[in-house]
Amino acid sequence: MNSNNIIDIGKTSMVSIKGEIDIYSIEKFRETIEEKMKTQAAEIILDCSELSYMDSTGMGVLIELRNKSKEMGQKIIMMNPRPNIKKLLALTGVDKIIDIVDNPVN
Repeated sequence: MNSNNIIDIGKTSMVSIKGEIDIYSIEKFRETIEEKMKTQAAEIILDCSELSYMDSTGMGVLIELRNKSKEMGQKIIMMNPRPNIKKLLALTGVDKIIDIVDNPVN
């Protein structure tokens, strides 16, 4: 996972997620999002347009981060996931607990 593009706009942070989120890249993903959570951003938008793959490890950490953010009064939003990622989120029911949008303004 590569997340070298991070943009902060007011109380919103947008993190571009590129490549894969799997057992090999999960710690970098977790650390990146947890750092954004510490900034007290109201919304953390994950730009998933270049995310090509996510395994069960990634799904588990995504749910964990969503729960932590909710406790802190923050919201995680997934933006522009590819069809294969959208399908995975729907099959696992994660799309019911994390907002998924085609653009950041919905």
